[in-house]
Amino acid sequence: MLRRFILAAVAFIGLIVPGSLALAFLSASATPAPVQNPPGCERAVQDADASVAALQARLHKVAAGDSTQMCQLTRLYFLEMVKARAVTALCRHGSERARLLGNFDADVDTINNSIAKLCR
Repeated sequence: MLRRFILAAVAFIGLIVPGSLALAFLSASATPAPVQNPPGCERAVQDADASVAALQARLHKVAAGDSTQMCQLTRLYFLEMVKARAVTALCRHGSERARLLGNFDADVDTINNSIAKLCR
């Protein structure tokens, strides 16, 4: 009885394991499918870059003595950088994405510190 059970178990494993391995190998693709950007990603990235550049230009034109306007523009710049970071997180992939997000994080932290000093 025990011998028959062991033979049945070995036969069962002998049929199931190779079959499931074959199915696993067949279902796994050799190369991953390329990552597709959501529609409108390129336009969103261009718009975000343009709005950040526009606010940078406005910040450089503000007189150093006008702290109220500098504070307002710095807050707007912070908001645009956070938006641009979100667009980058959605629309970029791979090592470029990691590099850009690291840059954005550092810039956002610097701007946040500037807001803390300027806007009292």
